[in-house]
Amino acid sequence: MEEFHTKAHIDEYVLERDDVGTFTASDERLTYAQPEDESPTSIPLTEIKTIQFERNTTLHHMRFLGVCSVIVASILTGIPTASIYLNGLPATQTEVLILGFVYLFAIGAWSTAYDYLSVGNHDVIDLYIRTADEAHVVCGSVDDTEFVHACEQLIDSDIATTNQNSKLTSKIS
Repeated sequence: MEEFHTKAHIDEYVLERDDVGTFTASDERLTYAQPEDESPTSIPLTEIKTIQFERNTTLHHMRFLGVCSVIVASILTGIPTASIYLNGLPATQTEVLILGFVYLFAIGAWSTAYDYLSVGNHDVIDLYIRTADEAHVVCGSVDDTEFVHACEQLIDSDIATTNQNSKLTSKIS
């Protein structure tokens, strides 16, 4: 097998976050580690039973959640602003605190909307490395060419691989 080194998401499905780990291969073993891991997890190639590729579409729901967050943020921003425009600034300290909390929630809603809508391609490749004792999960975006190249190297290796989704066949050839 050709050696490779790529970024990957280890044991989780959240993309475009800071906790991206590394996934590497050599002639003897596959190794992965999260940034905070002191010692990486290393799997000898002789212990690997199968490698299974799946397409994960869970993140497709993020667009819907992003649109819902935009609607909530618009309401939390628009209604208090219209109230200030029509009625003037709040007169009591309680009204000021309520207005401040509403705007604080609006900022959180806009931030959440940005997080949900800024993710690029929502298609994810889940890579399950199965040994006799356990399964290891490594994930990457379909748009990540280094990760796709690593998947191609695993398919071309002597390790038994299965692809559970025909749409991935066009990306991983």
